[in-house]
Amino acid sequence: MFNPTRAKVQLKLSVNRLQMLQNKKNMLSQQQRKEIARLLEIGKEESARIRVEHIIREDFSSEALEIIELYCELLLARFGLLEQLKNCDPAIIEAVNTIIYAAPRSEVKELLLVRDQLAAKFGRDFATNAMENKDESVNPRIIQKLKVQTPDPYLVNRYLEEIARAFKVAWTADPEMDHQLIGSMDGEFIDPMSHSIDQPMRPRLQERANPSKVQPMDMDSDRLDLLSDLSSFSEPTSKNVSAASKTAITSIQPSAGSTSGANSNGVPSLTNDSDGLPDLDALTRRFEALKKRS
Repeated sequence: MFNPTRAKVQLKLSVNRLQMLQNKKNMLSQQQRKEIARLLEIGKEESARIRVEHIIREDFSSEALEIIELYCELLLARFGLLEQLKNCDPAIIEAVNTIIYAAPRSEVKELLLVRDQLAAKFGRDFATNAMENKDESVNPRIIQKLKVQTPDPYLVNRYLEEIARAFKVAWTADPEMDHQLIGSMDGEFIDPMSHSIDQPMRPRLQERANPSKVQPMDMDSDRLDLLSDLSSFSEPTSKNVSAASKTAITSIQPSAGSTSGANSNGVPSLTNDSDGLPDLDALTRRFEALKKRS
């Protein structure tokens, strides 16, 4: 049976757990990047390639967790629609479907309890359709980021190059290999080096004869959007790690509302109202910022 109080509590706990997992993954990712740079420095390229695949998957997972966190905060902001209406309102249908879809595929046990509450509210048939995405109401980025697949070799090369540049290791990918990888993608692969949040239109390599020339192309929402953060990555110091640890500890502590400030990707966090619920205008701005990344 649907319990509004329990649903709201589990949504708030899910937000805290999602933030904690993102901070934990970011800290581990920094340590793993340093180990990969050392492998490149001593010439163990194959070992570095295997390890960087794990970093790519963790980056995808972190972005999925951030999107799920936004949907949990959206349901908190519009909890009146969830509590009072018998059928799922169009304003929250994507959030509800995405949370039900992502709950068993994530590492957050609180999301499973949220899913059970949503299933009790809207019915088992609704939950089954959401799990199978029959109505195509699940956020496509969540489907892509949570998909179990091997990262593209071209993306692996770009990660290795950025890690080597960040730690000042003299390593570059074989240009001939890059040309072959680009050719095998029928011209659909995107060069991530010039992508940023403020510039969603990303160029690709146009000609094999002169790979330095680039031209604008349409957005690809399913590939390489995480690699924009690598260009600004720098070698972590003990001070940075200590600060990140404090952030992770703070995010674990329960509070009456959501957190404030900015998250690890520089997107403004939500401000709380007097009821401890997220501010709807701030939430809308965060969704717009995420859309620019896609």
